[in-house]
Amino acid sequence: MSSDGKINSDMAELEKSIQQKMQKLESSKIDSTTATTVQKTSDAPDWWSVQDAMTISASVLVFGCFIMTLCTILLYRGTTSHDILKLFGTMIIVISAVFLVVAGYSDTQITPIVGLLGTIAGYLLGSKDTTEQDDKKDKDKSK
Repeated sequence: MSSDGKINSDMAELEKSIQQKMQKLESSKIDSTTATTVQKTSDAPDWWSVQDAMTISASVLVFGCFIMTLCTILLYRGTTSHDILKLFGTMIIVISAVFLVVAGYSDTQITPIVGLLGTIAGYLLGSKDTTEQDDKKDKDKSK
């Protein structure tokens, strides 16, 4: 019987320790959920909403249309086609990149697109007009 009493007391101690550990576990779960809730609310700015993002995105697109209209006016002023291509291409790339940032895409979504836009901009701005080079060669040969 003494062994049964010892087993019962051991069982009671185990039950108490299990209950204490369960209470600690539950309290730590509550603490971790409140900590993440506080952290999530502190990361999100109060002044930024979906409607604000839509308004700013629309204003970026309207500004882009205005800039493209100004670029079109340059077309009728007699500039070369290569200069117009550089101007239009660069403006479209800049406006697209700003729109993507303002529209609320994350860094991982924007990174490959901005890389592609940067490649196109590098090509446009780095390329030279072949007709200008040919004209210079012809002038040099005639001298």
